[in-house]
Amino acid sequence: MKTRSIAAIALGLTAATMAALPMAANAQERPTDYNYVGAGVGIGNLGNGDFGLSVNGKVTVYDNVSVRPGVISDLNFSNDGETVFLLPVTYDFNPITPNGRLLPYVGGGLSVSTQGDGAIGPLVTGGVDYRITDRIVANGAVNWSIYGNSQVNGTVGLGYTF
Repeated sequence: MKTRSIAAIALGLTAATMAALPMAANAQERPTDYNYVGAGVGIGNLGNGDFGLSVNGKVTVYDNVSVRPGVISDLNFSNDGETVFLLPVTYDFNPITPNGRLLPYVGGGLSVSTQGDGAIGPLVTGGVDYRITDRIVANGAVNWSIYGNSQVNGTVGLGYTF
C-alpha cells in the first residue's frame, strides 16, 4: 500500500512537471507575443504634404501572426487633405539581434484613403519593432497602398505595450 502511494505521488509530480515545462518553454520561445498602441509621424504621400500624424498598434492573434491597424493623416480635413486607414495582417519574425529586441515583420491587408472620392485597395507593409524596455517599443514601417495612383508612405513612432 505504501509503495503504491509513493508511486502515485511520484507519477503525479512527474506529470505536473512535464505539463509545466512546455508552458515555460513556449513563453521563452515566443518573443513576438506582445501588443501595443502608439503614435508617431507619418512620412510620404499624404495629400499635399509629406508629413502627418500616425496612430498605430499591434495585436497578436496567433504565434508570429498579428494585426497592425493604423491611421496616417496630414490633419488637413478639406478635399485635398488625406487620411489613410491601414489594416494589415503581418508575419512577425523572431528577433534578429542577440539581445532579442529587434523584431522585423512583413504583411498585407487593406488600405483605405479619404483623399478626393476615396480609394480602397490592397496593402503591402513591412517594418521593425525595437523593444526599448518591456513597456516601450520604437516602431517603423513602410506601407505600399495599391490603388489608382499607388502611394508609398511610412511611420516612425513609439508604442506602449500591454
